[in-house]
Parts: sequence; structure tokens; C-alpha cells
Amino acid sequence: MTATQRRSGRSWLSSLALALVLLFSGVVFVGPLVVGVTHLTHFPFGIALFNSLVIAISFTTLSTVSAALAGYAFARSRVRWKNILFLLVLSTLMVPWIVTMIPQYVLFYRLHLINTPWPWVLWGIQGTPLQIFLFRQFYATFPRELEDAAAIDGSGRLRIFVDIFVPNSKPVIAIAAVWAFILVWGDYLTQDLFYLIDRNGTLLTRITGLINVDVAGGGLSSLPLALYAIPPVIFFVLVQRYITQTVVTATGIKG
Repeated sequence: MTATQRRSGRSWLSSLALALVLLFSGVVFVGPLVVGVTHLTHFPFGIALFNSLVIAISFTTLSTVSAALAGYAFARSRVRWKNILFLLVLSTLMVPWIVTMIPQYVLFYRLHLINTPWPWVLWGIQGTPLQIFLFRQFYATFPRELEDAAAIDGSGRLRIFVDIFVPNSKPVIAIAAVWAFILVWGDYLTQDLFYLIDRNGTLLTRITGLINVDVAGGGLSSLPLALYAIPPVIFFVLVQRYITQTVVTATGIKG
């Protein structure tokens, strides 16, 4: 048997194996997928996705901005007892969420904020201890000469923060934003408790309600689950190039 014949035989076997794989994939995956697409018309995917994006983006944006300001204050201000206050903020990490969940629910219920995005807006305004810690540690590495030079030019604290610290904070902003987005996007318990109503449900609570629905091959629940994973992946892809940056690569200044 010549080398050409051997290559032809291997090529034929490879084509046959590929055809069998495609056939198997069509039987196993395409059938349930078609069923999922057919039944997805009865699933309020657009409204649920919109509600999920509203609470995730609002919390991510507000918490990142708030934590950046707090971290800047803890890292660069000369206020007395700032380290003690910073330790008090970090100590809240030891308080389980389940301990404060019911009191917060009662408070939001009395304020008529249940089944609205407002709880996530208020949580975002206060920031999170982990984000504050990240920003504080990051800003503490900035050279003092940057602030001194800006102060000589007449810049105030807020101007220094906006013009010097924020443009060079892309790595920590990206990390804090990704963490906040994933925190809200995958938090079923909070969404189920604070934002569960038929016409205003989030995508996660809606999909969870479909898990136990017996549709042929599970197509109805597997397709929304696949779509549910797309926004976090897209968000991470958009910001991943900033995560590896540092103050040295961004400014060229070593502290």
C-alpha cells in the first residue's frame, strides 16, 4: 500500500468519524434545542433579561464609584482614626448576609421598595467592603509626588482624584466591576426575595422556575441557561485587558 493510499484511508476514516459525531450531536442536542426555541416564545426572556441587567448594571456602577471614593479617602486622606474606621468597614465582612437579610426586607417592604430595582440602587450607593478594600490598597501604592505636584498647581482633592487617580485605576475598576456584576447576576436568593413577581421577575428567578419543567430533553430550561451565561462572559471580555495593568504600566512612575 502506497503512502497516498494510506493517507486516503485515514482521510476517509476521519470523515466518517466526523459524520458520526455530527449525527450524534444532531440527535442529542439539536432536538432539545429546537424544542427550546419553540417554547422560548412563551418565556418572557426580554423582560426578565432587562430586569436583570437593570439591577446588575445599577449596582455595579454605583458600588464601584462609591467604593473608589471611599478607598481614596482611606488611602490618601490625613484624617485621624481613618485606619480604625477602615478596620470597622472590613469587620462587616464577618457579618453573614443572612443575618441582615430579614431586617432589610422588612425595611424595604415598609418603604414599598420590594419588587423594584431600588434595593440594589441603595446597596450600590453604600458600596461593598471588599471593593473598598481593593481601592484602598491600590491607591495606597500611588507615589505621593503625584498629589504634591497637582496640589502645587492648585488642584483640590476631588480634582486630583478625577484627573490623576481615576485614569490610572483601570485595573482595580475592572476587577471591582466584574466582581460586583457577578455578585448580583448569580445571587438567586436576593432576587427571589426582593424582586419576585410574575410581571417583574429577573432572568435568574424565571429560569429557576423552569428547571423542574419536564420538556423533551430539557430544551426549555437549557436554552435560557445558555443565554443567561452570555452577559457575564461579554462583560468580562470587554474589561479583561485592563485587569493586568498596573500603576507602573499606566503612568511609567515607580513609587
